[in-house]
Amino acid sequence: MMPANFSSLITTLKGGALWRYAAGLGVRGVETIGKLGLYVAVGARLGAHDAGLFFLCLTWIGIVSTVSRLGFDRAMTRHIAAELAVGNGRAARAALVQGLALTTLASVAAALLTVLVAELAAVRLFGFPDLAWPLYLSALVLVPQTLAFSLGAALAGFGRGVAAQIVQNAFWPVLTLAALLTLPIALEGVIVALGAALAASCLLGGAILLRERDRLRTIPTQPAAEALPSLWATARPLLVVEITQVGLSGLPVFVLGMVADAATVGAFSIASRISMLIWVIIISIGTLAAPRYAALYRLGDSDGLRAYNRLVQRGAALVAVPATLVMLAVPEFLLGLISADFRIAALALQILALGQMANGLFSCQDILLAMAGKGDVLRRLNLLQLAVGLVLCGLLIPAFGLTGAALAASLVILQGALGTHWAARRHVLSIGRN
Repeated sequence: MMPANFSSLITTLKGGALWRYAAGLGVRGVETIGKLGLYVAVGARLGAHDAGLFFLCLTWIGIVSTVSRLGFDRAMTRHIAAELAVGNGRAARAALVQGLALTTLASVAAALLTVLVAELAAVRLFGFPDLAWPLYLSALVLVPQTLAFSLGAALAGFGRGVAAQIVQNAFWPVLTLAALLTLPIALEGVIVALGAALAASCLLGGAILLRERDRLRTIPTQPAAEALPSLWATARPLLVVEITQVGLSGLPVFVLGMVADAATVGAFSIASRISMLIWVIIISIGTLAAPRYAALYRLGDSDGLRAYNRLVQRGAALVAVPATLVMLAVPEFLLGLISADFRIAALALQILALGQMANGLFSCQDILLAMAGKGDVLRRLNLLQLAVGLVLCGLLIPAFGLTGAALAASLVILQGALGTHWAARRHVLSIGRN
């Protein structure tokens, strides 16, 4: 006979959660097509040099926006989901308001800082004087990028995982691609179109969030067994985690940009972003799973949490492994879809795909740790990753160039996947075992 908690989980999946997973993967399919189409269009429209500059700007935006979120995105997801699980809508509202207000202020400050350092970074850091103006324009993108991800995180806390993915990842690449295909725009125009698309995503996210306002008025009938820490206490270690992760993803691009030409940076960036389509799908599953992780942990349902985690990991592996095999089999074909100039990154794509396979086989354990309030554990693991990544990038990229960048990135991904898998088993999934 199945345990009651597991039977309840299966019933829940049959009763509605299964369609959300299907819908979530559908949204990620739209995102994948939109982003891949955007990369193809950027490569075809801008050429290898300007495409390399665009991806440097995109990497800059990603890193600075992540810092601007201050760790409040995952913290909001955890607090909103956990408080709603015990009927405390007012506490969920406080977490929502505080998180959005602070990330908005931080993103404005980050945009101003980008304006101040754009020319210095273009000339002194990357050695591309023509990167300065695109970096100035990138400041316009930082505020909507930060808010889109913060609004999506809040929606995930309400259990609106599909809407969260649309706002964070699917809507803006489709809109940017449409602008690139229909308007005669160059590099600067693409960056402006990206900012406008992200602003539209923010409006959509805000509109969806307003529909959840009634759930923020409830008061619990009885106190929870354990009070959550403050939002900042949850966010603080997650800020280090987020900065470290986005830094690790951007580090090979930045180091390669210091030792190679823009065309090589563009080729590696394309290969990296193709391989990360696997990670995109894993994040989709993680976004849908996050509020359930937080709720089950808050309710103390250890058996249900373990069963649900197995289900999440199997689902991610079913998607990640076939996608990796395709990238291993036909890397030149995939890169050639974008531009023949990018086929030089075929071996790099294969190496990067192997790293993403590790993510698929040990998926979502970082999200599980975050939703269980184990941010300190995640922080230690990520700082260790950063140390290893700095050493690997410093040794491999100057020596092996594009291939060295792929090796460094993949080894760090493997380290992270194995580390979070071990930590989740030790600090979360072992709790409550007889």
